[in-house]
Amino acid sequence: MARRRWDTDERGHGVGDARASLGAIQELADLAASSEWVAEDPEAHLLPGLRDRIEISGLRLEGAEVQPDGALRVRLTSATKQSRREIRQSVWAILGGAAELTSLVRETAGDGSINFEVVTGIPPEDGGFATHGHTLRFEVAQPE
Repeated sequence: MARRRWDTDERGHGVGDARASLGAIQELADLAASSEWVAEDPEAHLLPGLRDRIEISGLRLEGAEVQPDGALRVRLTSATKQSRREIRQSVWAILGGAAELTSLVRETAGDGSINFEVVTGIPPEDGGFATHGHTLRFEVAQPE
């Protein structure tokens, strides 16, 4: 059998593909590549909604600053050691305070933190506002 995909995996393979989602994935990729699509002032637009969610997440806000590419970098810490899944659940709940109609989240680990790269936005003709997007970088550190 191929490498297990989770602890109780006995099949070693899936049951289908995600091709039905390729149009939405490509649409977000095209929007992300559009000049000036990322909105200005991410601290003003995103941070208030994120703060509300952080307060109930169990994580603590250590800092937030806008990066040169317009991304909002959000540094969080956990007071107690948590599993990667627990951190993921907290960050996704926090993300709900800023997510738009379409989003991509990529999780990685490194340098003692769990990191989340986020692209979120409103496609053309899909919301009450003109198409625009945001990029966020969450970094979650926790005790060893």
